[in-house]
Amino acid sequence: MQKSVTTSVRLPPELKRKIERKAASADCGRNRVIINALEAYLLEDEQAAYETEARHQSQLASKLDAPDPGWDKLIERDFPSP
Repeated sequence: MQKSVTTSVRLPPELKRKIERKAASADCGRNRVIINALEAYLLEDEQAAYETEARHQSQLASKLDAPDPGWDKLIERDFPSP
């Protein structure tokens, strides 16, 4: 098991109360609530970076593909321009 590190932060009183309420309702400690919240927040950033890279790779790949008029007609038929 990985060692944990102790750190301190200053929280607004209302945020501290929300953490305490969440810990009580989830039947866990405040540390677990904070860790879960930070992990979820950081995962969102990782997901956004992944989506940006996927979009970039898709754009690069589309430049390598030769034009396909048949495919373009299908797209125009199924997804007409507004």
